[in-house]
Amino acid sequence: MRTSLLLITVLILAQPAAAQFTDTGQVNAEYDRTDSRLVSWASQVVSVDRGYMDYSQPELGLASFGAEGDCLGAAGTPVSLGDGGSITLGFETEITNGSGDDFVVFENGFEWNGVFMELGFVEVSSNGVDFSRLPSLCRRETQPGPWDTSDPALFYNLAGNFVGGTGFDLQDLVTAGDPNVTGGVVDVNHIIFVRLVDVIGDVAEGGATTDYLGRAVADPYPTATESCGMDLTGVAVINTGVVAVENASWGSVKSLYR
Repeated sequence: MRTSLLLITVLILAQPAAAQFTDTGQVNAEYDRTDSRLVSWASQVVSVDRGYMDYSQPELGLASFGAEGDCLGAAGTPVSLGDGGSITLGFETEITNGSGDDFVVFENGFEWNGVFMELGFVEVSSNGVDFSRLPSLCRRETQPGPWDTSDPALFYNLAGNFVGGTGFDLQDLVTAGDPNVTGGVVDVNHIIFVRLVDVIGDVAEGGATTDYLGRAVADPYPTATESCGMDLTGVAVINTGVVAVENASWGSVKSLYR
């Protein structure tokens, strides 16, 4: 009996510790659109699913501001997603899990005693079918009104919390032990699709979408206009697996024949 218990104890202790992602006060980095670290941009809109101007009043209709392709390229302009709406973008160059931030999402927030932000969850995929959501954190507990601003430091891995772009690190999916990543269907070194999903910020009435830890995400609500919801203006790549080919020097060519 003691031998069996000892064996079970050894087996339990031998198991790897579960990956954890906790709120330690993390803050994303902010980027300018002209930052030299941005090497390429999303090249196509794969799909768009606009949300309602107000999810609680569907009779008002869907968000409609901006054409689907307006957010492509370095000079992208807003495409409004509406409450809970989403857009999936494709890339010609893969995004890889390199050092630090791997890609950047731009919204059209502006500063006014804080930042007016309309937030979005960020999801990535290697095949366009299986998506993993970057673990997000919201530390604001009060309901922002339609034009209320917030402190960018109260949010992590939620696109749109800066006037500039928000940087994202694919390593967070590894840290969180994301099942798609551990199962191999999402390869963090071969990401060619990024999906943005608008946050519904109805904290007061309990209709808000939640962060990685199950907390309501505080986003301006209600904002029942055709330009409501996250206003995506672009997604840029920092780390990519595409390697530039260097021109061979005359000395290196001659060395082949020595």
